[in-house]
Formats: sequence, structure tokens, C-alpha cells
Amino acid sequence: MIISAILAAALAVQGHSAPKHPTPAATKPAATAQFKSYTDDFAKFFDETASLPEAERIRLFHERFGPLAGGFYGPRDRDPAKVDASIARALKGFPAIRVHYTAAAANFAQAFATGQARFRTFFPDYKLTMPVYLVHSLGEMDGGTRDLNGHSVAIFGADVIAQIHDETTIGPFLDHELFHLYHARYSPECDQLWCSLWVEGLAVYVASRLNPGATDRQLLLTLPMPIRAAVDPHLAEAMCSARARLDSTAKEDYAPFFTFGRGSTSSFPPRYGYYLGFLLAQKIGETMPLAQMAKLPPAKVRPLLDKALASYGNCPSAAPAS
Repeated sequence: MIISAILAAALAVQGHSAPKHPTPAATKPAATAQFKSYTDDFAKFFDETASLPEAERIRLFHERFGPLAGGFYGPRDRDPAKVDASIARALKGFPAIRVHYTAAAANFAQAFATGQARFRTFFPDYKLTMPVYLVHSLGEMDGGTRDLNGHSVAIFGADVIAQIHDETTIGPFLDHELFHLYHARYSPECDQLWCSLWVEGLAVYVASRLNPGATDRQLLLTLPMPIRAAVDPHLAEAMCSARARLDSTAKEDYAPFFTFGRGSTSSFPPRYGYYLGFLLAQKIGETMPLAQMAKLPPAKVRPLLDKALASYGNCPSAAPAS
């Protein structure tokens, strides 16, 4: 699938590539769970400012949207010039996606409510503990969590959902994201590569288990290209590329596995870490029930991952190119 630069950026950050911010002092009350959509706000803004120069539209966008969605549109330690460029692209590209965007926004609340009820049948102790915002994400994401102003929030981007999801993918997608919300209770933040292999791989595995017969497309393993077909002929080498970097926290090591990696020299397709993590979780899942896997503490996860990785054969002493 050939996707725009905006979509590439969206999927590159899907899940948990946003910067981590420390929680402010405990005197600040915790945000409460709620669902709020700001999708109509964007459409109205587009119409109301259509005749204005681009620079003025960007200025007004910051003024009107900065306080919304828990601070999603705020600074967030991002390059201001890049933020302004994303606003300009979103406004310019809105007419092309407006029909699908409006439909995605109209259907999302019910899909999310249905998805939560269904998810709870598999994980009865699931409980939504953070605000959920449906927004025009300026091409950033289809769904994931962000730390905003000291609070964790769930963000869903109707703009990206409109472009890459349909009625066949929205269910597995929501299962994936709801599992992240649930799993966060048992999996503390960790920046090492092995943690991402586990967290993302397990979410893909859960989506596959909750949707028997789900295709790679439904599991988002075909973006930006079919990952399985490219990796399987060199699977042992791919697993070795992960083993060589398990403890790394470097962005340059993380990127080939979990982002679109534009400019990467990787010999494997972008985001192939999702597929490797899925295979590892699948192997671990042969020995224990899903509910137990979800609650494994990190100290028990790492040995299981090491064992699963080792089952793919020995690796050369020198780290292969990823």
C-alpha cells in the first residue's frame, strides 16, 4: 500500500512513540475516564476559515485548538515549524477525506462502546481509566496513548482511521488499542527494544486471538507493505537482528522495527518488529492462556522472550545489519 507522508508519519508513531513526560506533582487531580469528540470542531474551523490566508489559519488553529483534547494540539516538545506544516497539510488535504472522515467520526463512538463491551468478555477486569479523545490528528495517528500535561490519555485520529480502516479492520484495530490500555496496568514503561517487541507483539497476538482467522491486513501487518512475505524467507536473520539489540534504547535501533523508517538502511520492511513480536507472543502463547500472558510481570517476560528467540536458531557473534 502506497501511503502519503502524513499517513507514514501517523503509523510511524502508532501506539507509543510519543515522548514520555514525567507526571507533575501529586496535587494535580487525575483526569477522569470520558469520551469526547472534537472532530466537528475541525470541520467547522475548516469552513469558517476557508477564505483566510494560510498563515492566519494556522495562527487561529493554535488559538482555538491548543486547549482541546487534553493538550493534544499543544507544544508537546515538538518542532513548532513541523507542527505548523502538519496543520497546513491537514487543512489542504481535508476536502479529499471529508466524506470518509465524517463517516468515521459518526461511527466511532458506537464502535468504541461495542468494542469495549466485547473486549470485556475476554478480559473481565478491563476498565477504562483515562480520557478518550476522537480528533483530527493532523495525520499523526489512528490510535494510541499519549502523556499530555501529566495525564495519560487515549487519542484516536478520525483522519487516519478514515484513510486506512474500514468495517473489516476497525474491530481488530480497536482490540489492539484496547489491549494496550488494559496491558498498561501490568507492563510498566520501558524504553528497551525487548519491551516494545513484547508490548506490540502481544497486542497483535491478542487481536488475532480475539478475531479468529484475521488476515494480516486486519492485523495491520501489511502497512506499508506485506511484512510476512518479506520477512519469512529470512526469519532467522530477522530474529537475530532483534536479539542483537534487545537492551538498546537508541532511536536508531528502534526505528527500523516499529516505524516507517524513512531513510533506514534496514534490509527488512518497515515495522517488521510488530511481526516478530507477534510470532514470539504466539510461541509463548502455546504454553499459557491469554489472560496469564497479559499479566506477566517484566521480570518473567524477558526469559520467555529469550527462549522464544533462541528457538529460531543460533546467531552469529557479530550483530547482523537490521
